[in-house]
Amino acid sequence: MSKELKKDWLPKLQARYARRNREGKTRMLDELCADYEYERKYAIKLLSSSLAPAAGKGHPGPERRYEAIQPVVQSIWLTAEQPCGKRLVPILRQWLPYYERHFEPLSRGHRKLVGQISASTLDRLLAPARAEQVGRGRCGTKPGSLLRSEIPIRTGTWDLSRPGYLEADSVAHCGGSLAGDFIWSLT
Repeated sequence: MSKELKKDWLPKLQARYARRNREGKTRMLDELCADYEYERKYAIKLLSSSLAPAAGKGHPGPERRYEAIQPVVQSIWLTAEQPCGKRLVPILRQWLPYYERHFEPLSRGHRKLVGQISASTLDRLLAPARAEQVGRGRCGTKPGSLLRSEIPIRTGTWDLSRPGYLEADSVAHCGGSLAGDFIWSLT
């Protein structure tokens, strides 16, 4: 059965199925299974409209209540240099007065939502914005196996009282792109 046919024909069948008695429903199910080669249980669910989406609700699960504060959260997230949800929770509570002072005052309900949002909800809420951000994860250094075999690397606690231990990192001063000429510094 095509989608168009299901859309037009199925509500009529469901109404007829609901009005029938047990024998009539059985005959109707037999015909539907024979004509369209459906499994019997699927046909029962189809005709009893348990597969139809709930009226007035566009998505499964609880109501989405944090969509109203997404612009506020996203603005603070970008200003705070895009931290993860776990680090963003305390940042939101601290930065909210500054946001209200510089952008727009929030209603009491929105302020309450910002105060009670969890880290995992923040991560889900910011996932589309995080995907749009470019430039995350740029790296100009590649780990080499030759150096690893030549230089002994010790892990664990270091004895800082005697010389010989060093931590180093290279930093590319390249702006937003690794293309072209730029300066490297060793930290």
